[in-house]
Amino acid sequence: MLYIILGITGLLIIVALFTYISKCKRDESDDVVVPPAECCGAHAICEKGLKKADSHIDYFDDEELDAFKNLEPDSYSDEQIDMFREILYTLRTEDLEDWFISLEKREINFPTILRSEAYDMLP
Repeated sequence: MLYIILGITGLLIIVALFTYISKCKRDESDDVVVPPAECCGAHAICEKGLKKADSHIDYFDDEELDAFKNLEPDSYSDEQIDMFREILYTLRTEDLEDWFISLEKREINFPTILRSEAYDMLP
């Protein structure tokens, strides 16, 4: 009877250790990214891999978008939205995240009307 109780206790200790170790590893890998207060509002897109720590800005043959710096995301005209859409659909899928980060670093708000399209395109 004593051996059964000791065996069950030992088994419970081993299970508890494995649970603790796996929880610690999971906590280390679950870094939650909180968007800054000045976020463009597309943080659901931006959260997919922020590279904002680097101050270098990558351009994607989209220098003409710099004219839209600090415009509100709902204030774009149809022609301006088409400019964003054209660039969006010519980018490779793996470059989309970097493009959104580039826009945010350049303080260019992504048009609200295109956000769902862009989010669907992300890998």
